[in-house]
Amino acid sequence: MTFLVTGATGTIGSEVLRLFAERGVSDIRALVHNSDKVGQVEAKGMSAVVGAFEDEIAVATAMADVETVILITPADPSAEIHASNVKKAARAAGVQRIVRVSAIKADPNGPTNNTRAHGKTEAELIESGMGYVMLRPNLFMQNLFMAADQISQQGQFSFAMGNGRMGMIDTRDIAACAVACTVSDQWDGETYELTGPATISYFDVADVLSELRGKPTAYQPVSPENIYAMIEGAGWGEWMAALARDYGQAYASGWGDFTTDNVKKITGTSPRSIRAFASEVFLPALTG
Repeated sequence: MTFLVTGATGTIGSEVLRLFAERGVSDIRALVHNSDKVGQVEAKGMSAVVGAFEDEIAVATAMADVETVILITPADPSAEIHASNVKKAARAAGVQRIVRVSAIKADPNGPTNNTRAHGKTEAELIESGMGYVMLRPNLFMQNLFMAADQISQQGQFSFAMGNGRMGMIDTRDIAACAVACTVSDQWDGETYELTGPATISYFDVADVLSELRGKPTAYQPVSPENIYAMIEGAGWGEWMAALARDYGQAYASGWGDFTTDNVKKITGTSPRSIRAFASEVFLPALTG
């Protein structure tokens, strides 16, 4: 069998490739946007097709003889179109299944532009008639890297989630679920909300960082309106600014305050804690 991974050199996709390599699964193809990253794929003994999601020829080429697609798209105003392009090419090529890395509580009527886009994509995939698994991760622990410089230089960080508690998840666990759902059809036709082991706030994250760093680290919440202005002012555009604002409002209201046992159900291993993420991933990168 050949498996195709889109978004293969991103945070989740690169871990998916690493896990396949660890399992000795080499019949993997990656769709990569940047030709400079082909070496990252080939170093693992896997093949790469270079092309954007809009490149119909590249996407069709990537689908040849593929049994399952792990569909990962970056958060982007065009993500819904990108996913639709992959779905159409997959269906035309006779792909049997799509494992979709979706978003928490994906819903066409959800509170953020990303929630709505993923909800529409999920509906389109279900209507396609192909097999599917929908993986809906809660807030990424890795989002803390957006504040890495601020933490390193000022000993504090800011997000717009207030004191909201969230079932934050390590993206390594998302990747592990995607791989497990690819190599087995046990999870086909199901939708899974993925979370970490406990609901925590960014105040809790600050406490863990303070202890592990041996120096004070503070969380300073900002309002959703201020985060919108900051992101738009930095040139990231209205879509990203609205995304940060609306997720901030949703999470601050308790929208992400839940956990599930789905990571352990799918992978057989309990999800990583914020302490494990901080000690194994975040702080080594911060000090390295």
